[in-house]
Amino acid sequence: LSLVSEERKITAIDYDEDKIAVANRCAIKNENLNFYCSDALTFDYQRSDVFILNDVLHYLTPEKQTALLEKCTRFLNSGGEIIIRDGDSDLKERHRGTKLTEFFSTKSGFNKTENRLWFLSGKTIEDFAANHHLSLEITDTSKHTSNVVFVLKRI
Repeated sequence: LSLVSEERKITAIDYDEDKIAVANRCAIKNENLNFYCSDALTFDYQRSDVFILNDVLHYLTPEKQTALLEKCTRFLNSGGEIIIRDGDSDLKERHRGTKLTEFFSTKSGFNKTENRLWFLSGKTIEDFAANHHLSLEITDTSKHTSNVVFVLKRI
């Protein structure tokens, strides 16, 4: 994302210190690209045009998922977007593939988790968007998993 525009300011957070350490040693890192080890719920957000939650929400309990989405919505600029890429538990057959990939990524230690995984449903995202006056666009291109991209936009 930082290579697309020199004017784009990107803040990335993850609670895995090792992944943040690797990211901070990245050859393309510059003053507009910052990586922080933090909990997404307690991070001190600034007003932003875009929030990207890429494979984040299923690591949080349902209450914390809602809290994080509401926090992003509070800090979202007019016309801004919240982009969510996560497994949609409504897609029952394909969701088995998503659960299998997450099983391997967490059991191998590649992804760390403090509790069980809580996959949300597309219906949950639709309801959240409607209740917060956000438009919703869904992109579903996966054939073997339930991973879907939801784009919520402040209108």
